[in-house]
Amino acid sequence: MLKHAWKWALVLAATATALVIMVLWVGVAPTLAALQEVGWAAFLSVGALLAATFILQAAAWTILNRVVNLRLGVLTALEGTIVALAGNIITPTAHLGGEPLKVLYAGRRRGLSYEALASTVLLGKYIETISFVLFICLGTVVCALGLKDVLFRPPHLAWGIVLVSLGGLSLLAMIVLTVSLLRRRTPLAAIAGLLCRLRIFPTFFDNLRKRAAKVELRVSQVFRREGRSIVPAFFVYLLTHAAIAIKPLAFFYLGWKVRLGLPELALFFLTSQALLAFQLVPSGVGTLDGGLFAMIYLAGMNIHRPQMAVFLLCIRFWDAAVVAVGAVLAARVGTGLLSGRAAARSQVQQEADSVQT
Repeated sequence: MLKHAWKWALVLAATATALVIMVLWVGVAPTLAALQEVGWAAFLSVGALLAATFILQAAAWTILNRVVNLRLGVLTALEGTIVALAGNIITPTAHLGGEPLKVLYAGRRRGLSYEALASTVLLGKYIETISFVLFICLGTVVCALGLKDVLFRPPHLAWGIVLVSLGGLSLLAMIVLTVSLLRRRTPLAAIAGLLCRLRIFPTFFDNLRKRAAKVELRVSQVFRREGRSIVPAFFVYLLTHAAIAIKPLAFFYLGWKVRLGLPELALFFLTSQALLAFQLVPSGVGTLDGGLFAMIYLAGMNIHRPQMAVFLLCIRFWDAAVVAVGAVLAARVGTGLLSGRAAARSQVQQEADSVQT
């Protein structure tokens, strides 16, 4: 962990610098004034909805574990979900970076098979992705109909075309993923195999291909055999997306009585999720800020820049709280967030090797 400390120091420095630049750009005095105006209700609403998100995710994972008779325990599922969410916040690829931590944490806490846990985690990510894409598609339709005068007329016509294109590509991805699960396809293994053939870290991706194929086939089997039992998890994941989507609605209404319509809320969700998919620093500091400031300007939302700055600072405060809690939980099983992903990969590799032997 210590050998990587300088890298994390650079990341934290870049994050802090980006936040300072945002406040200076908005103005220190207006930002402080907005902080005094917002009130505790708006601040706590964001934390409550964040808590609802990982509680719902833990509930969905518990449902999937019970489908395959894997008795993990609700509390351990919740703790593992928090650890994974902390990993997602601090890693460059949001929504994916913390999943090995979930497997490692739950496996060590309960002494369960890493391979079995990885299967339910991957199945959960597939179902979450399908429900997420459905949410994206619905949001795209709502935006296209509700903000057609903004999105499909100059000077923002290109923005509208990009939005609809992303919605269409997301729908295509959902169809491909669903078909892959039903027909025992292994998309992750195929991608790893392609990278191996292209001689991009061939040894690593060849090993990853073998492990991914085994887990994906198991996931496909469960998906086809236990389809009806998985449906409740699908709807729980839909609720997690709804909890994320209504954060700005609750915050701006409780803070300044600013009412966001359904099209504006959908645009807020689509923009933030697209930006967070490619976050470069924890919590998407910098890219998320710039994208959301541009969004309220282009869409003509009744949100002032200091108000948006306070919302973003509130998001970062609660994200930091999750990372702190996740680090404490991870430390209980002898792993840290800074080295947990490598440790998880090592543990899964050791188990895969023992199974092959």
